[in-house]
Amino acid sequence: MSMEDECMKKKMDYFRKVYKYDDEAKAYIIEASLDDYTEILNGWDPSPVRWRDIEPEFKFFLEECAHDIPLRYPLEILLHLPESVKNSKKEKLTQEAIKNNFEFLTHLESKDLRQRNKKSAIYVVMAFVFLSAAYTLQDTGISENVLMSILLEGIFIGGWVFLWEAFSLVFIYNQDVRRNLREMRRFSKAQITFKYGKQ
Repeated sequence: MSMEDECMKKKMDYFRKVYKYDDEAKAYIIEASLDDYTEILNGWDPSPVRWRDIEPEFKFFLEECAHDIPLRYPLEILLHLPESVKNSKKEKLTQEAIKNNFEFLTHLESKDLRQRNKKSAIYVVMAFVFLSAAYTLQDTGISENVLMSILLEGIFIGGWVFLWEAFSLVFIYNQDVRRNLREMRRFSKAQITFKYGKQ
């Protein structure tokens, strides 16, 4: 076994100690113990239950757990509640609300990524225009004039700035957006299960 394989095995062993693993679904399980359904959805949101936002603290907990688990693995969410609060209607509405919330966040992340890619394409075009103009003007000998030489330098700088902006959007900032998008998609597909018992 190579050092890389051994390292990966140790990492997987660690994940399975912290999070339960569903061998059949090949998914990691995020578990949470709650006292009531109201801890899951935002009580200040006036929307119907199935369209309410997720409670910020609960959402933060889910996201922090998900960051530990490699994106290639599906997720399951197992929620433990007291038997005394069991309500089939609330359970179904809460499941719908969680899925709707993450589907909406997936839509927002997709939209953000499309806008960033569009902006990157515009920056590339602007960089091409500025740099082409600068090299064309340079070949005319215009740089012998002091003022025109300064203008020429400005066009060169503008072209490289546009090119850097395109590069940074695609290879730096968009990486976070792509990861968030994959994370939201994973949550939107996660199986949500309620388990009741004495707490």
